[in-house]
Amino acid sequence: MWEFSIMLQAEHSNVAKFLYNNLKKYVEEVGGVITSFDQAELIHIVIACGEEEKTRLYYYVKSFITEAICSYFKNEFLRKNLKVQLKNRISISAFEKALQYFDKETDRYLVEKYLSLDKNLYLESFFEFKLKILKNKWLELTKIANENSSYLLTEDTFIELLKFLVDNLEISFDTVNIISDADGYQVLDENFKDIDVLKEKGDGIWLVENIIALSPRKINIYTDSSSDELNLINCIYSNRTNILPKQSAKIVDKRFL
Repeated sequence: MWEFSIMLQAEHSNVAKFLYNNLKKYVEEVGGVITSFDQAELIHIVIACGEEEKTRLYYYVKSFITEAICSYFKNEFLRKNLKVQLKNRISISAFEKALQYFDKETDRYLVEKYLSLDKNLYLESFFEFKLKILKNKWLELTKIANENSSYLLTEDTFIELLKFLVDNLEISFDTVNIISDADGYQVLDENFKDIDVLKEKGDGIWLVENIIALSPRKINIYTDSSSDELNLINCIYSNRTNILPKQSAKIVDKRFL
């Protein structure tokens, strides 16, 4: 029997939820057990499976822990250390999200290099003491941004930098369809079906952050009006974006009619 525990501070309950929800499927597939509980101001995620399934489950546990650090912990780090002042919250969120995903392949490599599942893992301690090289890499990134923050107040300069960042992200989705209405946005796949991680409608910040995270090859925007978030997406993805009348969308959800 292989047993493994991940412990996190209560302030990272969102990370614990991400890990538990994503690992549950794979643990159950191999006939294992996963549970989560609070004890002594820590969140514990405990996993157990037969020794013969250890190698398979080891891969998924390591992959999702790596993703949690490269997404949640990096986002938290950027928000703490970035001192860039931009014109609105949408621009700030777009910049933070683009930096979060920038050079993610190297980030993942560094986490996986130092991550061992041979004994139980205190996630914050691992991040603080074993990943100093990664933290220094992120610190250098924020230092460059902060030192050049005055240039980013110019709209053209900011857009060019943001275009550079998103153009260097790996394409991870083919086509997305953005549908807008007075209540927000929905992001659908090329067949106007739900995307698993984006089944609910969201606001402008939600839209920009998720388009950057998806890094699609093609973006169709169905709208009858302009907005700061749609204009920003159209600018930074100028070679990938089509703006189309809303009535031409093959909308299944009646909320958008």
